[in-house]
Formats: sequence, structure tokens, C-alpha cells
Amino acid sequence: MDEPTINDWLDRHHVERIRTHATTLDSIDIGKYVNRPKFVGTLQNGHSISDMALAMDVSGSPHLTFWHDFRTAHLGDIHLKPDLDTLIWDGIDPNLGHCICEFVTTSGEEISLCPRTLLRRMTNEIATLGYEVKATFELEFFLYNNSFDSARRRGYRDLEPVTATTMQSIYHARNAYRAKPFMDEVIKRLEWQRLEWESWNDEGGLGQIELNFPPADPVTAADRLCRVRQLMYEVAVDLDMSVTFMAHPSPGYSSGLHIHHSLVDTDCNPAFVDDNGRTPLLLNWIGGVLETIRGSTSVLCPTINSYRRLSEFSAPPVTQTWGEENKSAALRVISHTKNAARIEHRLAASDANPYLALAFILAGGLAGLKHELEPPEELNILGWGLPDDYERLPRTILKAAEALDMDDYLKEIIGEDVVEYWINSRKWEWLSFHTSGADPDSSHTTDWEYERYFELI
Repeated sequence: MDEPTINDWLDRHHVERIRTHATTLDSIDIGKYVNRPKFVGTLQNGHSISDMALAMDVSGSPHLTFWHDFRTAHLGDIHLKPDLDTLIWDGIDPNLGHCICEFVTTSGEEISLCPRTLLRRMTNEIATLGYEVKATFELEFFLYNNSFDSARRRGYRDLEPVTATTMQSIYHARNAYRAKPFMDEVIKRLEWQRLEWESWNDEGGLGQIELNFPPADPVTAADRLCRVRQLMYEVAVDLDMSVTFMAHPSPGYSSGLHIHHSLVDTDCNPAFVDDNGRTPLLLNWIGGVLETIRGSTSVLCPTINSYRRLSEFSAPPVTQTWGEENKSAALRVISHTKNAARIEHRLAASDANPYLALAFILAGGLAGLKHELEPPEELNILGWGLPDDYERLPRTILKAAEALDMDDYLKEIIGEDVVEYWINSRKWEWLSFHTSGADPDSSHTTDWEYERYFELI
């Protein structure tokens, strides 16, 4: 949209303030409330923020022991550049609009470390091969009757999950009915903001819910997920409840972020399956995603808490495996129907950055196509309790960072600068945990994790 068009849109929607949104490496929603003249007047290069916004940890501590080229030596500014195609009306506040931004330099140049920019680059690279990606997410989260203020006073422990039972179950109608007032408000606001959704249901953990979305292009799918997380937080605040996207807030089941994706050609024909069944492209794609999955674990499971989710027989995958309709494998392949053919990547934790997670998955697929990588033998049995010759995925944030450091395919396609910076940020997270008084040998979620992840991610 040009300036006259954007002014017409703002007039028609009576919007005088715009909340800009961007997502940090750690999947935290940041931005500014900007008045209309400032927003319109800075559209070309965006409005300024400190470069710390893209170079700090969850606690707000700036990264000072490692650097990236976009940063000045004296802690300067960068900009948030709005993508006007993402401009929407709030729905609750009649004068407020929302717009998603990307991190750029003060002169408007792209920053390779920007999560949204990276995903867009991966999508564009696939487009040069003649394919379009369709992707979507299954968002899992925990819901509590306690307000955030109450949860904080309790140290985020001994909360009251929204549930009809103290037994773990799934798809339970009575549990879902308990959550319906919260979800009704969420769905109402989603629909006011024209954010599409498909279904929601009670999940396995106490107070756990899953919300599903229709497929879209990768950037739109990730935009939607980030918006929904923020919207859910706001609904929880307004209803004196709390919601968390941390992976393992309590004993029992954990929250994942299952990522479905498929490829179609320029005529919208499925690329993974044709009239003869699975295509060579699909097999090379699986081969690349699996070859890089150990390194990708660092992005798909980004926090200390993420790895409490990865244990045998507890739903998440623990091995470098794939299989048709096999929900115990890392990749569940659905290829029996051509038009519904897709890959469900089941490794990501609910606290993953959706832009980075999908970018690294697509990078793995690109590596598979570029280097004609073949997948290992398909897994037709349970992926848990397998013999030791089945390679396990990394089980700690440091082991995953080390695996990423050894992945030349991801460095080639993602870019060494991005990979190196991410590795350093995960080492920083590991060091922060081990030097802050937390018990690194604890088999339970620690106070450090609750304070760092429960409300902010």
C-alpha cells in the first residue's frame, strides 16, 4: 500500500494508533504503540528501536560477549519496518491497529538475523525452484484459573489447571467445556481480526489445549501463530486467568508445536505425491530434513525447559526417524492421499520461534534437494524404546548447539553468521542457567525456568 492507500485504510477503520510487532530470536513479541502521523511518516525505513531488541536474552540482558554485523560497536539503533500487508484492526480497541514488522538497519537494509526475514528468504529460495510451500502449526498450551499476578506470587507452582479431572486424558468433552469461556473469547477476537482457525480441543495434560489452523504460506502461518500467542495472553489477562507456552510447566505431558508443510508446483499440483505415489522429490526432501534434524533441534527446542519434554514414551520424538502415519517418529509422513500429502514435523516444542523453526525445516528440505540426500529406512514400529543403534536426538540445549555447529548443510543454506550467532545465544542460555543458582541436575522444572519462560515466551 502507498501512503494515500494506507491513509484511506486508517480512515475507514478509524485507526489512530498502531501497535507494531516483531519477534525476537527467543520468540518474544516486542514493538511500540505508534501514533498515526509517526507510523505513516516512517513507512519507508520504519521506526527506531535499540539494537538490543534483536541482541538480548529472555531476561533482557544484552548479548555483549558475541556480536553480529548489524550491530554497531556502541549499542546503536535499528528499525522496525512495517509490512503493510499485515495491517489489521484490533477488534476490541476501536482506535487501534496492528502491523507486523521486520528488523532492518537504520537505512532500511535487511538484517539476516531477523527471524521473519530469514523465513521469507527460505520461502523465496524454494520459489526459485518452481515450488510454493504450504505450512501450518498445531499450537499446544496450558491454561490456568489463576491470574498472572496470582501465579507469580505462587512462583508459578501449584496452579489450578482448567480441567474437569485430575487425570490426564485427551479430547475430553468435559475438560473442553471448562475451557470454553476462555476459548470463546479467543475465537471471537481471532475472527474480529480475520485470523483463520480450524479447530480446538482438550489435549493430554491437565489444563492443556490444542488450537489448529488452516495451511498458508510459511510467513503468513508464522505471523498468525505469533499474533495468536499474544492475543491469548491478552485474553488471559482480561479474564484473570493465565496461559503459558513454555514446554514443560508441570509433571506429565508437555506442549509441542507440530509443524505441517507441503510443496506444490506453479500449477498448484502436489509435489510430494503424484499418480505413482511418493515422488523422488519427497524422498530427497525427507532425506534432507532428517539429515539436518540434529542441528535443527537447537532451534526447534530453544530453551532449557524444552528438553524436559524429550523423553521416551511421552509423545515427543526422540530418534532421527520417519514413517507413514507414525506419530512416534520425528517426521510423520502423510502420503496416501495426493492432495493431502504433507510432512508433520513433530519435534518442535511450544516455546519455539515459529519463523526460525520453519526456516530451519525448509533449509533441511532444500539441502536434501540440492544434494540429493536419501532418507534412512522408514520406521514402521514405535519410535520409543528402540535399540541404541537408532541415533537419539540431542537431549540438552548445549548438546543441540554442538550438533548445529557440526551441520555444514544448515550453515550453507541458512548462513554461517546466523547459525553462529544462534549457537552463541544457546550457549549463553545454558551458561545463565548454570551460573544463576538453579539446580542443573533437577529432574523437575526449576524456579529459574518458571521466572524466565512462564509468562514472557
